[in-house]
Amino acid sequence: MVTLQELEQDPYAALGVRKFINATCHHTILGGTLIPETSLSAMRAAANDAVDMLELQKAAGKVIAHYTHADDAFIVSGCAAAMLVGTAAVLTGTDRAKAEQLPDLTGMKSRCIAKRFNRRTTPEGTQYVDHGYAIAVQTAGVSFTEIGEDEIASTDEYQSAFDDDVAMVYWIGYAPPGDIPLEDVIDIAHSHGVPVLVDASNSLPPRENLYRFIDLGADLVCFSGGKGIQGPQGAGIIAGRQDLIDAVAMQSSPNHGIGRVCKVSKEEVVGQIASLVWWAEQDDEDRITEHHRKSALLLDDVKNLPYMKAQIVFPDHYQRPYPTVHVKPTRKAGITGDDLRQALRDGEPAIAGMTDPNDPDVVRLDVRLLEEHEIKSIAGRLADIFAPKP
Repeated sequence: MVTLQELEQDPYAALGVRKFINATCHHTILGGTLIPETSLSAMRAAANDAVDMLELQKAAGKVIAHYTHADDAFIVSGCAAAMLVGTAAVLTGTDRAKAEQLPDLTGMKSRCIAKRFNRRTTPEGTQYVDHGYAIAVQTAGVSFTEIGEDEIASTDEYQSAFDDDVAMVYWIGYAPPGDIPLEDVIDIAHSHGVPVLVDASNSLPPRENLYRFIDLGADLVCFSGGKGIQGPQGAGIIAGRQDLIDAVAMQSSPNHGIGRVCKVSKEEVVGQIASLVWWAEQDDEDRITEHHRKSALLLDDVKNLPYMKAQIVFPDHYQRPYPTVHVKPTRKAGITGDDLRQALRDGEPAIAGMTDPNDPDVVRLDVRLLEEHEIKSIAGRLADIFAPKP
């Protein structure tokens, strides 16, 4: 039986759970980001007293509004939660009767315009729509009107998608080359009297994305609390128009409504604000320089290994300013990218890497948040895997 002393000393060892060197940077399945000590200290201090949660949320909203240029903001349990309560706010406003009706949209607008989602097939051969994170939008009750193809949509496709039943537009916080600019999407939506919600979960850095979407005219912007800004993994931010944030607060914890399930603790609210201030006050150029330095450390140690190729890719495949080290086995290695990822996971220490949407044989390694000894451990494991064959 586990003891409290064991949990205090090493909780994962006490529970028999493997620890990973997280070369995904902050994937949720690996437990998310690493919280800076200043935020952990603020969270520990917050745990010592009782407060009015609505008063705390109001105070937090003012800080977030400063950095995002929004009218107001609210903290909920992750970016997906922000998308849920944001959609609910658009649908009902501060009408309590309508809020209690969700997800039944009888008598309300019920459609959301979004770029076409991926299609998947089950092992049994059934095709389905993979909404990804946008399932949180649908949870509020809306149905999607999909437009475009391969993450790209045109002005004409947006224009023709509107009718009197469209409640909102859902837009992901990055656009591939050739896609319609967000500002054009916002102009089209607003010409129809329809708000735009931006899913900016993994859009930080750069720091300017804290306020860029609001400055362009987005009505609501949702951020992950536990990715780029290194807040608690169970927290997220929704920022935007005052009337919509009022509606978010009305039906989110500690109040009752569809957002009650998106509850955060006082410690998470304080930790989120501490991480936001800590992250936003750093210099972007210094941060990126350090990220490149760490990536170069790994590349220098592995670039001459046999049976593999390695390079730094910057920006990433979504044009975000994240350097990643791409490792690809050659044919002589006799292994695939999936084999390499599994070998890294199964070894000691266990290492988590990422797939590449453009090449299944590439393993992407994001070492931005790792210590140098962890980067050396990754290099050592790769050296073992790609050791010269007798």
